[in-house]
Amino acid sequence: MKRLIVALMFVFAATNPGYCQDTPTPIPAFEVHGPTIVAFFPHMSDADMDADPDMNEVLSDFQLYVGAASGPLKRSGVDFQMASARAFQVRIGTKVRLFQTGKIGIGYCFVVPGKKEYFQYGVMTDADILETAGRYFGIAIRK
Repeated sequence: MKRLIVALMFVFAATNPGYCQDTPTPIPAFEVHGPTIVAFFPHMSDADMDADPDMNEVLSDFQLYVGAASGPLKRSGVDFQMASARAFQVRIGTKVRLFQTGKIGIGYCFVVPGKKEYFQYGVMTDADILETAGRYFGIAIRK
């Protein structure tokens, strides 16, 4: 029975591009047509938050800065997405890349067609997000 389950998991993983072995549930997928930032953080239950009060504060700061940066980014033509997961996919044309968020699990993926993606881990202030986006994408960010 155990072999059958493993075999079914393998078939599912091989045929489902939204599946990652480390993350047995479908993972977020984002289509990239221009400058894009995927801000990522791990999904945490209330029990997880109670067990780690510092993480609650970190996620609160993360959401505050992401919220403050999202408006200027959108006005500047940058697509800003959120992924509450340990992995996510990025599709550029027909090419799909799977990214795992690593040990820290919180950060930002800057991506645009034709350029290698850039990751920044940890919580950035809104000013840092805007500065990094302007530098990576080579555009002026209107505040």
